[in-house]
Amino acid sequence: MSSIREVLERKGGTVLTIQRQASVLEAIGSMSQANIGAIVVERDGQPVGIFTERDYLRKIALEGRSSRETPVDEVMSSPLITVAPEESTRTAMETMTERRCRHLVVIDGEEMVGIVSLGDLVKHMLVEKQAEVDQLSSYIAGSY
Repeated sequence: MSSIREVLERKGGTVLTIQRQASVLEAIGSMSQANIGAIVVERDGQPVGIFTERDYLRKIALEGRSSRETPVDEVMSSPLITVAPEESTRTAMETMTERRCRHLVVIDGEEMVGIVSLGDLVKHMLVEKQAEVDQLSSYIAGSY
């Protein structure tokens, strides 16, 4: 069974962050520029929440709030849902399903070392399954 650490090794551990007092407009601008669906909100260098596209739709667009005037910490999802690098990808997917979220922040001890999305986990599983198929095909063909 693969681990979150393996997913991060393939995708990288870069995490886009924003300070909690920044505006929602700044957050969505950063997300759009990086072509991602979530940004981790920090206070004093520590992750305290996450702001996602879903948060924008539900808490800004539907409520008619101003993106320019609303601080991101007023509409972020908190507490942060985290996962350890040693956790299996299967367990991480179960957590996402149970907690109804699409992103998990990866915490190793006290340090934020990455973020994984549901898409990252699915992509990793597809790569793993293709490798299994290739290996079995080679075995059957006798070219192992």
